Amino acid sequence: MNFVIIAVSALLTFQLYVDGWGCQMSERGLDKKMKNRIVKHHNELRQKVAKGQERGQPTASNMKQLRWNDELAANAQRAAERCVFQHSSDEERTTTKYGVTGESMYAGTFSNPLKTAVDRWYEEVRDVNPSIVDSYDYYPGAVIGHYIQLVWAETEAIGCGYAKSAADGQSYVFCHYAPRGLYPQQSVYKRGSPASACKKGQSSRYPGLCK
Repeated sequence: MNFVIIAVSALLTFQLYVDGWGCQMSERGLDKKMKNRIVKHHNELRQKVAKGQERGQPTASNMKQLRWNDELAANAQRAAERCVFQHSSDEERTTTKYGVTGESMYAGTFSNPLKTAVDRWYEEVRDVNPSIVDSYDYYPGAVIGHYIQLVWAETEAIGCGYAKSAADGQSYVFCHYAPRGLYPQQSVYKRGSPASACKKGQSSRYPGLCK
């Protein structure tokens, strides 16, 4: 991969990267602190729902804590570096452990792209009928898939990618999830007391979620 160095930052190396799609990027990739923050943000939102702190949504008895996965992240990073607001193919989202994974994506010009992306996905909760947690189905005209994937109980792994286009300043955030969610007629999560249906017990870091 060819690049021309134009500046160096302690947080990210600001360069003009060019990927196979011909996208020039002024920023790309996530450092350890960024990875930890995005996992923490996801888990705090999952915990909020599981504990019944999201108005109008039922509590969850079996929602797992998410953990970072490098293979998911590598696939998500490749997707982000296309600088195209388009879902990856199933093949591009396939991993050795989980098979085809779920994907959420966001693009825009904002100062805190990672947090903004996750918040926008979560905001879809306002259009979610609480009955859908018992049996997921597509609502014509309603965009709720990002939220549903974010709180899908059996999802346990996450990996994200980030790139910023040098041409127009657009930031691209892709997150991959495993096991994937959004299966029709399957429950998003099981109703009940928080963490009461955990197979391996409750998370000590995020009470209300499962280990």
